[in-house]
Amino acid sequence: MDIEVLILAQLMKGSKHGYEIKKNIIFVMGNDKIVNNNSLYPKLKLFEKRGWVIKKTEMQENRPKRYVYSITAEGEERFHICLNEFTLETICIDNEWSIRLAYYELLDQEARRRLLDYRETYMKEKLEHLQQLSLVLGNGEDLVYSEELYFYTRSMVLHELELIHMLSHKLDSLDKH
Repeated sequence: MDIEVLILAQLMKGSKHGYEIKKNIIFVMGNDKIVNNNSLYPKLKLFEKRGWVIKKTEMQENRPKRYVYSITAEGEERFHICLNEFTLETICIDNEWSIRLAYYELLDQEARRRLLDYRETYMKEKLEHLQQLSLVLGNGEDLVYSEELYFYTRSMVLHELELIHMLSHKLDSLDKH
């Protein structure tokens, strides 16, 4: 997963120093494996080179200077392009789905519809796979934990499908107005 969208999303909310960007991404995504200093700072340097962000030095009393990053108009444009560009294969990846869901209100309506359709397709395929799996489970003693995993996963898929249908209904209501 590319963290480009996540970094730019943080700067869309205002100027931030690197640690604050990292901390907020970890909070939003609920995963401290998504971003680290070795992935964040090279991206910020690249963004600065491309004109997507501006870096300013902030002096601190009795502390080392720190850099504060701000997004440019080009960076905002890039953020919207990154957020709205995805494929069915991309949306099958849970982190990519979560990113789009985290910034759902910033997606254009066509992208929202595509996002929901793609994820619904994937979830229905996953549900079909689970149904096929349930036929194989049987009462085998070597599959002691499979039944619990099956019911847990099925429950999660059904809840996600409910969310998708709710968001689709809201989107349909917006289309009528």
